[in-house]
Amino acid sequence: MKRLIISAAMTLILAGSAFALTDAEYNTLRKSNADFARADRNLTQVWKKIAGKMSGASFKRLQSEQRYWISEGRDDEAERYMEMGYSRAEAYTMATNDRAEYLPERAREIMRSK
Repeated sequence: MKRLIISAAMTLILAGSAFALTDAEYNTLRKSNADFARADRNLTQVWKKIAGKMSGASFKRLQSEQRYWISEGRDDEAERYMEMGYSRAEAYTMATNDRAEYLPERAREIMRSK
């Protein structure tokens, strides 16, 4: 029985990075890692600033892309960082910082393409 529990735990640990960051994991990461919390706050500020300048179809398009990034893209980016040897917290922090840097230019591209 003990061997089965250890085996199951190891499987979850090894497979964990392949799964999306759950809401609970996100909240725990935000509470337990100051760097991630800072990156998350920055991304929120960038998003609010951009959202305040966009309207209509342009905003809906960026909003759709952002939802996709939260549901899948963030995990894909973090996974690449983890494959390079970064911890999960570091990987999600870096992916979040990357997104905050990317969003303003992406918003400009969308508004130019109207």
